Amino acid sequence: MTTHGFHYFPDELHYRHADLQAWLPEMLALDAKWVTLIGSMTRAVPEAFIKGVLDAGIEPIIHLPAVPTRPDPQHVAGATLAQLFTSYARWGVRFVSAFSEPNMRSSWAPKDWGQAGLVDRFLNLLVPVLKAQVEAGLQPVFPPLRAGGDYWDTAFLDASLSGLMQRGLEDLARELSFSVNLWTYNRPIDWGKGGHRRWPDARPYLTPPGTQDQRGFHLFEWYDEIIQARLGELRPFVTLAGGPRLGDQTDPTLPPIDDLRHASCIQDITNTLRQGQLPQHLLNVNYWLLAAGDGSPFAAEAWYRPGGTTLTAAQALKQTPAHGLPPARRKTDESKALGLEQAASKMAAGTDKQFRHYVLLPVFEFGISDWHWGAALDFVKAHRPVCGFSPEEAAHAARVTIFGNEQGVSPAVEEQLRQAGCAVDRISISQVG
Repeated sequence: MTTHGFHYFPDELHYRHADLQAWLPEMLALDAKWVTLIGSMTRAVPEAFIKGVLDAGIEPIIHLPAVPTRPDPQHVAGATLAQLFTSYARWGVRFVSAFSEPNMRSSWAPKDWGQAGLVDRFLNLLVPVLKAQVEAGLQPVFPPLRAGGDYWDTAFLDASLSGLMQRGLEDLARELSFSVNLWTYNRPIDWGKGGHRRWPDARPYLTPPGTQDQRGFHLFEWYDEIIQARLGELRPFVTLAGGPRLGDQTDPTLPPIDDLRHASCIQDITNTLRQGQLPQHLLNVNYWLLAAGDGSPFAAEAWYRPGGTTLTAAQALKQTPAHGLPPARRKTDESKALGLEQAASKMAAGTDKQFRHYVLLPVFEFGISDWHWGAALDFVKAHRPVCGFSPEEAAHAARVTIFGNEQGVSPAVEEQLRQAGCAVDRISISQVG
């Protein structure tokens, strides 16, 4: 199930121990499961900060904007970047998104933007980065595009995937995850829902009256159509930033986003998430913007202001019942004393449990996750459980170990297994590494 999080500060200046102590409790109070952290191509976000959020059950996405986009691929594919990726993977990070909105003129030096073959030149930069991510053990991530943009985003995406195929990089393309910014602007959250199939009259740079386009929260559906057409399958999305931005009046026919409209929009998105109405391959929605420093150009858009005030959405979200069930105690006092294996065996005595131990792995709409298989391998070698993807089959085991976070196997399934008499524990993404 898709879960929510936050885009942290809009810079890389707030990763001290004191920052973690100040902001981690707030993120947890807001039920955040993800956080976007800004990094650079040459220096890592501190390990202690990353470990701190991972240990709290919050998954970090590292964004390396790297603006302006540079024409020299060695600048982004050298030993420094490879070492950076290796460190992130070792610390437990899965997603690092390099570059930002390459379909925008502002993302390039003027002389580079104006040259022919923009997409092909961008792929010259991107491909070494993607290969370095794979080599380091990260998910290769396609960067976020600006919805619409100076080079129409859907055309840029389609040309990029076509270009990867023409270069003989089909396998790399089919490993991609896609980072997105899911802005609502000042439109309803269902703007553009249904994709181009529902709105066939929408064209690049032309949205006729009565037609909707991809420039809204349902951007991912428009991208899904392109990705599936080029790759033959759906791929995961990770949201770097999204939702409403205070003061936004992109659509002049609608009122601007004020504090109350902002809170109402956040509530609508949160309800949509918690009711399971978004596809599983959209892994998260990270709301913009948790906080910003005094003097930041984004300070007026932050949920937590430098002066100590907060947007209404912050208090409203804290008062909304958290998704799923309260975290269950994973070990009883007896299992602490006996060890989980002994406790599970004791629970199974006198029952009709068919298996001693079952590892339950998630299945997403895009298929079976190679990453989860790889992450579970050492555990499987050590414990020799039965492995599978069926909660019904897992219910016949004395002990069930769930691999992955709640978007893979929901808390409801976890509770059903407990009700079936299974001793259940979960190894989350933050615990694997």
